[in-house]
Amino acid sequence: MSTTTTTVNRQWLLARRPVGGVTTDDFRYAEADVPVPGEGDVLVRTLYFGYDASQRIWLTDDGGYMPPIQVGEPMRTMGIGQVVASRDAGYAVGDLVEGFMSWQDYALVRGDGPMPLRALPPAEYPLSWNLGVFGVGGLTAYFGVTDGLKVRPGDTVVISAATGATGHLAGGIAKALGAKRVIGIAGGPEKCRWIVEQAGYDAAIDYKNDKLDERLRELCPDGVDAYFDNVGGDMLDALLLHMAPQGRVLICGAMSSGYTDVKLQGPTNYMRICTHQLTVRGILLFFYADRLAEGAAQLGAWIREGRLWVAENIVEGFEHAPALLPTMFTGKQPGKLLLKVADPER
Repeated sequence: MSTTTTTVNRQWLLARRPVGGVTTDDFRYAEADVPVPGEGDVLVRTLYFGYDASQRIWLTDDGGYMPPIQVGEPMRTMGIGQVVASRDAGYAVGDLVEGFMSWQDYALVRGDGPMPLRALPPAEYPLSWNLGVFGVGGLTAYFGVTDGLKVRPGDTVVISAATGATGHLAGGIAKALGAKRVIGIAGGPEKCRWIVEQAGYDAAIDYKNDKLDERLRELCPDGVDAYFDNVGGDMLDALLLHMAPQGRVLICGAMSSGYTDVKLQGPTNYMRICTHQLTVRGILLFFYADRLAEGAAQLGAWIREGRLWVAENIVEGFEHAPALLPTMFTGKQPGKLLLKVADPER
């Protein structure tokens, strides 16, 4: 294969720090030379960009759990790419890799860092799955349900943002572990229907049209044993009042905040943690970096057994990169949102 296919590197750069919700005007298109790798660098031609709500917090002055993206820099993303030049002995030209990349055709990446750059082996499943079920979303769901919530047979489990890249898989994982009842929370009748008919949930709550407290009392008369929280805010507050004694709560995200700031107001019903002896844990995949292969192997086994449903929403075209990020908060189709930029070379 050739080392590069063009001398032009298309980029989407951060034009300004967003105020409130992120918009397309927060980014600008640019073209640059293809970068030259230095010692330890890997030059990757990007093939897929992944989309996660947490990308918004990287655009703040603080950056959250990652260094903030600076104005004038390409937008950071989890991506899949193909190595076109390498000064790291662990990666060869032609390798397909997954890890932190950016909104540009060619990116310099490194094998070290908080999440290792993964060389992807040949596989029968779609390449894009390495950003979904075998990527951050799927692995977060796996370790969140198995290690964070410790879901066990007989549990009643509730998952918010249940049509998302993490949420739809978390429900299937809970079922695979023997949960008695898995209930998803989503917005609108179509998404709630999808949760049950496609993702295999036992029931759904439409937070836009249902009365959350009433539905939780109806569906969970003995309380919620495990709650996978992707939303935070008022929804977390409500769920705390419906937890069973010694229930477990996993804090995975706070999508209701829009991730416009790292400082968020905590729940007002936090004393329920005391009175019901609840366990509340967070989840960040960085802490499982040495166990990713273990998680991927189990997810693959459940998929082969037909116990886990994988959903993707793939858009094609580099020009669409900025327009897709706001949809993480304004509404998108179920499953993992991906942008396909190019096909690998053989």
